Amino acid sequence: MPQRLISLDTETTGLSPDKGDRLVEIGCVALDGRLIRTSEDNQLQLYINPEREVPQEAIDVHGLTNEFLADKPVFADIADQFLDFVKGSTLIIHNAAFDTGFLDMELGRIGKGRITDYCGVIDTVKLAKQLLPGKAVSLDSLCRYYEIDNSSRTFHGALLDAQLLAEVYLALSRGQDSLSLGEVSVEDLPPIPSPDAFIVLKAKPEELAEHERILGIADKKCKAVCAWHKLEAEAQAAREEAASEKDATEKNAPAAPAA
Repeated sequence: MPQRLISLDTETTGLSPDKGDRLVEIGCVALDGRLIRTSEDNQLQLYINPEREVPQEAIDVHGLTNEFLADKPVFADIADQFLDFVKGSTLIIHNAAFDTGFLDMELGRIGKGRITDYCGVIDTVKLAKQLLPGKAVSLDSLCRYYEIDNSSRTFHGALLDAQLLAEVYLALSRGQDSLSLGEVSVEDLPPIPSPDAFIVLKAKPEELAEHERILGIADKKCKAVCAWHKLEAEAQAAREEAASEKDATEKNAPAAPAA
């Protein structure tokens, strides 16, 4: 069974967990295959009392005030809920060293080890630099590149950023693996099964809509019509030509003799 993927983001009181800064929010979004679900089972948002004052410069970034956080649970009280949600998964994190640094600090304070004791980690900054050399790789920049709507991102909210990051990760991970057969001989390949042996799983409407959206982006990026759209156009033209020929044949066929 494929390992569960969870997009994660955090908000904090500052930049330095080793100098007393603390977590104030954790946002998680679990991916369902290549779809992003909004149900409670697939999302987790935790606000955390940092047990210290939140500087104004941090409030200006995420909008979480000292008054708002005053009655929220401390990390020790939500740690098990968080770990139950993410345990055994692979976390997708943008600039992972920052978020894992804070998670490790908070877990260490209560004797629960490090986040990598529970999860694997994918850093989308490193992934983006590999796939898009020379491009800006901030979350906003990647949203613009892949035409992902981030207009509601007025503050850096952990759950919203985790949702955007999930979309960015899906866009980054659409590349096709190599189909090279290497040294394999054609004679060594297994026989092709008969058509009735295949199980056809039709795409869901939302999957078809997402596919069409990505093809539209490909058209714009290439400034041309992608191969899939060309094939669709050719197939449609062939169907129309066949229908036209059939109509012409039926019109020219001799009338049946009267009974």
